[in-house]
Amino acid sequence: MQIAVLTLDGFNELDSFIAASILNRMRSKGWKAHITSPTEQVTSMNGVTV
Repeated sequence: MQIAVLTLDGFNELDSFIAASILNRMRSKGWKAHITSPTEQVTSMNGVTV
């Protein structure tokens, strides 16, 4: 299963990175989470650019 964690400008790092990390713990069951965005880059509320 492919999972997209949609991330927008002004995102909270905890919401996106931790969600993807927790979901990726299920890789042995075929799950794979990716952080995605509608643009090439997004910047978090604390200045982290992905």
